[in-house]
Amino acid sequence: MRNLTKEHRAARGRGQHALVRLLMSVAGLAAATGMPLRATSGELPERTVTPAQQRTAEAAVQGIPATDLAPAAPSQYTVRSGDTLWDISGRFLRQPWRWPELWGMNRQQVRNPHLIYPGQVLYLHLRDGRAWLSTTPIGEGGTVRLSPRVRSDGADAAAIPSIPARDIEPFLTRPLVVDQGTLQTSARIVALPEARVYLGRGENAYVRGIAAADGLPGSDWQVFKPVEPVRDPGTGKVLGYQADYQGNARLLRGPEGADAVATVNITQAQQEMGVGSLLLPQPAREPVRYVPHAPDVEVAGRIAAVYGGVQYGGAKQVVVLNVGANAGLEPGNVLALSRTGEVVRDRTADNRKIVLPDERYGLAFVFRVFPGVSYALVTDASSVVQVGDSAASPR
Repeated sequence: MRNLTKEHRAARGRGQHALVRLLMSVAGLAAATGMPLRATSGELPERTVTPAQQRTAEAAVQGIPATDLAPAAPSQYTVRSGDTLWDISGRFLRQPWRWPELWGMNRQQVRNPHLIYPGQVLYLHLRDGRAWLSTTPIGEGGTVRLSPRVRSDGADAAAIPSIPARDIEPFLTRPLVVDQGTLQTSARIVALPEARVYLGRGENAYVRGIAAADGLPGSDWQVFKPVEPVRDPGTGKVLGYQADYQGNARLLRGPEGADAVATVNITQAQQEMGVGSLLLPQPAREPVRYVPHAPDVEVAGRIAAVYGGVQYGGAKQVVVLNVGANAGLEPGNVLALSRTGEVVRDRTADNRKIVLPDERYGLAFVFRVFPGVSYALVTDASSVVQVGDSAASPR
């Protein structure tokens, strides 16, 4: 017990986070030696190991059953430029959303994951029918690191993305779905100079509805118009309005009083825009680097739309789901896609109507979440993706 006492001494005064790290190392020793996991007396008189802390520590060293690995899971893998976290997860796991379990990540690491970079070597460790992943091979005393290393040079731009950026780039900074309240309060183009009908890049327009607090000259805005409502495929309820992105504008002159007119300059024109086009502040672009994982709660939703206004889609297609943050979804969640079983007649017997089983055909990675809807990239699909299909917690 001398080594444990030394660790306890080093952990004193470092707070709860240090205690959890200590518990993980103690649990690792317990798993290797068969010792029960408990707090030692004398060193931490006012602090005990709670059941929740013990479960966290034990889960961090247990990994996953080796039977859950992909059939051709490599013993080690060198991360390459162009890899994504989803691709690498699929190399090691039958169920890629179990990536956090393979690493022994806690919930904070899942939401704010350590980044993985090209050139890093990932090592797969096996012991007693369990498997776990590390960025270092097993060293002296059987010690392993249980999370990806963090680069200290600040070069986060080189980190591999969760899913292919090219497939979701247009969706990361555009409004996509707006609610009725946003439609009523958005700034809008009210007039064009010199009796123009449409605007192009480099031209100016006059705008009402920009609040004085947002009217900073040089600020960037998105120009859009609502195209059509997104309806719940089950109830028909309007979940929001899909926005048709038209371009970007920069504020030249802010409003100088209540309900005053501001002047903007069009910096990007993807579609024709003019009087009646709406404006929203340009959001900051945030790269999607969330660890793929199953939702914390049971989610049962449906595909409300296939982006682009079509009825059917496939792999690499972006879909709109009728569930969002209100249902517990967050970026990084993985959902299983299934088609409801058809109702057919049993013509071999009594011609009675029977319901065929639901058919699971793919997975979707949630990357942007609104209160009542979310956007997901279909990562795998063995069948056609269709509006109304089920999107639920994977099993």
